[in-house]
Amino acid sequence: MAFIFMSAHAVLQLTIMLLLVASSESDTCDGNRGFPGRPGIPGVPGTDGKDGAKGEKGDPGDDALPMIGPKGDPGIYGLPGRPGQKGDEGLQGSPGGNGTKGERGVFTGVDAPNQYFVFSYKKSIRSQRVLPDTLINFDIPLISGEENVLDSEGVFTVKIAGMYYISYHISSSSTACLKIQVGAEEKVRFCDSPGLIMVTAGSVVLPLKTDDKVSIAVTAVSSIFSRDTDCTFTGFLLFPD
Repeated sequence: MAFIFMSAHAVLQLTIMLLLVASSESDTCDGNRGFPGRPGIPGVPGTDGKDGAKGEKGDPGDDALPMIGPKGDPGIYGLPGRPGQKGDEGLQGSPGGNGTKGERGVFTGVDAPNQYFVFSYKKSIRSQRVLPDTLINFDIPLISGEENVLDSEGVFTVKIAGMYYISYHISSSSTACLKIQVGAEEKVRFCDSPGLIMVTAGSVVLPLKTDDKVSIAVTAVSSIFSRDTDCTFTGFLLFPD
């Protein structure tokens, strides 16, 4: 038997021709139809359809108890707020306790102008009968540079507050009753009445404030004798405030 060898291309062409002939005969002839062919390959999926109508409202759910979850971690601190308005002034507090004792000062050997003060005056030469509550006028300074310490009535006005030593020495031919006063307030009084010329003195240590006025005044009728003897009024600052 002789075999006929054909290429794959020729076989394909022959198959197509036979199919065409068979199809033509089926359209024109009344012969029996052949068996149905195999299903074709599925086509490409179509696009999504339109949304459907809204459904009916569902039944309410079962009642549930609210639950509190665990406490969360602290958050980050925020920025400081703006200062508020100034409040009303508070009540004055009670005095504080005493502070600790300070250290001892160092002596420098240099005198400060406000650390010392002294004056000394005497009375003009004359004999004088003085009535009560009359000031004794000491008008002659005994220390250079202190000409204006006492005023025209013999009154000393304090310029540096502190502790002062105040004294007077009076010569008298009879009674001498005097007092040392600050302003109109009597601090001390002294009185002598020997009947002969004598010297009487009085002194006192006083704390004085700035602008206090210190003077020597008579408390009873007195004979002040300043001829051939002196009457003095002296004061000096022991230590300042």
